[in-house]
Amino acid sequence: MKHRIEACVLAAAVFLPSVASSQVLLFGKTTSTVTATVASRDHFDVTDDSGGWFSKGLEMRQTGARHSPYEVTAGLRVTSSGVAFQVRMDEPLRISNQANNSLVFQSPAVTLTADGGTPTPLAVGQSKPFTNPAPGIPNTDSVGHYTLKVSAMPPDGQGGSTVGVYSGVLSLTFEPVVKAP
Repeated sequence: MKHRIEACVLAAAVFLPSVASSQVLLFGKTTSTVTATVASRDHFDVTDDSGGWFSKGLEMRQTGARHSPYEVTAGLRVTSSGVAFQVRMDEPLRISNQANNSLVFQSPAVTLTADGGTPTPLAVGQSKPFTNPAPGIPNTDSVGHYTLKVSAMPPDGQGGSTVGVYSGVLSLTFEPVVKAP
């Protein structure tokens, strides 16, 4: 029995180095190629013509006779992943005297015009559709240039009774129009 155990131990010892030093050989495809597509996020940005914003506000001027409207125009740039968007006024435009709130500009009107287009009047709660030009290069953002115009008649009054500093807040919402795929 002793010889049998020694023979088994000896046989195990002989095969042990060959098991430990054996190599694994692979045949067939040993490399893989992985590709990924990174899609840019949707982009929608409204700025002034130079890419900033109107940090000092907009100053209206009366360029005609005494009873002509005060007006201001401003260039806007709309950059978007899509071409369609809509604009609406959030609340009525009220331009009032800072010292006397009862003095208010009359009949304020706000329009937005695409380059070479017809002015579109903007109104409270009524979204108006606009379309940027298609981008020149596929899969890039479209860029459209627009003119915002605000006009209003001065308050009624005689002589210097309406003189003063007037201010108001124009609140507009620009929204991209999303189409189902």
